[in-house]
Amino acid sequence: MNLIKLLNMALSFEPSLLVISVAFAVTVVSISLGLYNFIIYPLFFSPLAKIPAARLHARILPLYSFYIKYTNTENRAVQKLHAKHGPLVLLGPNEVSVNSSDGLKTIYNGDFPKTEWYFNRFSNFGVDNIFTTRSSREHHQRKKLLTQAYSKSTILAAQAIPQTTANVIFNNLFPILQHSADKKTPVDIHPLDYAYSLDSFTAYQLGEELGTNFVGDSKAREWLLYHFFAPRPYTVFWEVELPRMTASLSKLGVRLAPEWCERSRVALEKYFMERYDRAAEVISSSSSSMGLNWPTIFAIAKEKYGRFGSRSFMTDAPTPSLGPTVWQLEGIDGRAEGESEKVMQKPNQKYDHRLQIASDMYDETVAAIETSGIALTFLHYELARNPAIQAQLRAELASLLPSHAPSSVAELKEIISNISLKELDSLPLLDAVITETLRLYPPVGGPQARYTPPAPNTSGHGRSGISCTIDGYALPPGTRVQSYAWTLHRNENVYPCPEEWIPRRWIDADEDRLIEMRRWFWAFGSGGRMCLGKNFALVSIKLAVAATYLRYSVDLVGADRNGNDKFLEQDEGFSAGPKSNQLWLQFHELRE
Repeated sequence: MNLIKLLNMALSFEPSLLVISVAFAVTVVSISLGLYNFIIYPLFFSPLAKIPAARLHARILPLYSFYIKYTNTENRAVQKLHAKHGPLVLLGPNEVSVNSSDGLKTIYNGDFPKTEWYFNRFSNFGVDNIFTTRSSREHHQRKKLLTQAYSKSTILAAQAIPQTTANVIFNNLFPILQHSADKKTPVDIHPLDYAYSLDSFTAYQLGEELGTNFVGDSKAREWLLYHFFAPRPYTVFWEVELPRMTASLSKLGVRLAPEWCERSRVALEKYFMERYDRAAEVISSSSSSMGLNWPTIFAIAKEKYGRFGSRSFMTDAPTPSLGPTVWQLEGIDGRAEGESEKVMQKPNQKYDHRLQIASDMYDETVAAIETSGIALTFLHYELARNPAIQAQLRAELASLLPSHAPSSVAELKEIISNISLKELDSLPLLDAVITETLRLYPPVGGPQARYTPPAPNTSGHGRSGISCTIDGYALPPGTRVQSYAWTLHRNENVYPCPEEWIPRRWIDADEDRLIEMRRWFWAFGSGGRMCLGKNFALVSIKLAVAATYLRYSVDLVGADRNGNDKFLEQDEGFSAGPKSNQLWLQFHELRE
């Protein structure tokens, strides 16, 4: 009876009053749902509400997370938060930082897909690569094509590596260092470390003839480093963290990143694509390995991808484009097409999977520039600050020499060219010096984000169910979780005096302590997505250190040429070199 009366009353209202009533009711319901979903639920009822938050507003707004990223203060800020709050900290409404060895195992050994952040920052030629693939399944498919090529056994057995690397060191790097010794003038080693890391890698990846020479060509080196680093203050935040907003504003004529940033990216892609295409021609026209000119890594990639013929196994979708590129003009850019799976096999490609191969090759090149280059710079810095350890290392390296010290640069080059990489790899102090440098100054110290997978026995992401539990905290599906090598490496319970560079900690530790330190050591990541080029990077660094410190002693000038600042502070970000962007050293030729 009451329901009938209400209906009669509603029908007796004036139409305008009925519309107003309905609109009011809808508004009230919408506001109530909004308040519940975006304020009440995350503050009080979400499983994430139990996790300590960086700020109270971080539970409902991503402002704090955006702030520390925009101001480039993220790594140190997160470290302080973990020191205050423990192993888990909420940085934003759906963003959790994890700082524990158990958390590392759960996230990075589990089937936790990568976030779109990786594509936004590290995709090349408009398509995914091994590093940016989101699903674990696709990543496994891509990575296994090159796993054997980068395995430790393959790298240590590849005699071409010390030969091509020795050519880079003695033909191009040593003349610069010798000039410093002869003229008693300091040299800025930092850009040379970037260049060496790239040149030594491309000599193996593409062969000596197609490999780069940024160490010996100063103008080319300046060109490379400008186009590589100059756009970052504009692109790393806007285009990576807020790609859709940045793309939408760009279409309206509002560019948060200047147009020259896009031109720099295209210039680098064109430069390296030309080399990749030439490497493909070498493979097609050659009937033999061509010795040191054979493009070893590229040839393996082309052969492995070639097994798929015209088929593609890409499934990850790209994010919006910020503007036309040279690859769009060719009609083969995944960002222009909107579907990277379809773009792989455009009829005007020069060979099957051209962009997939190029994206992988360029990603490995970028990794070589930064990670090894940064590590070498801080390693030189610490050895220059610690002459006693420098002398001990030199004595250990001398064990690789014949009965007498080399009498000339040519003789030392011959020794390095024919060195046993297995013997070099077995030197304990050399390994400890590198490992401790990577601990204290991780080249990739920033967040490595993943999404928690769907809850067991469910499909998709949603509030229902719990995806996983980390350090006692339940996390729902679709939560962004991430760890930082910067923070992991500064756990004083694992690494006493964590801010000090102590290589001997890796030699003197007992077995239990060593196991624990290795559990927390994360310079190369962990799990199935561990750094593919780790073994080559370590060999490249060890060859550079061996050759350099058998020939020269090194003194620290400082973070500037005049030696006014002796402290070399590491910058912030996903990957970061020294804040000064330079390291001045004085080289002295060793005399018998």
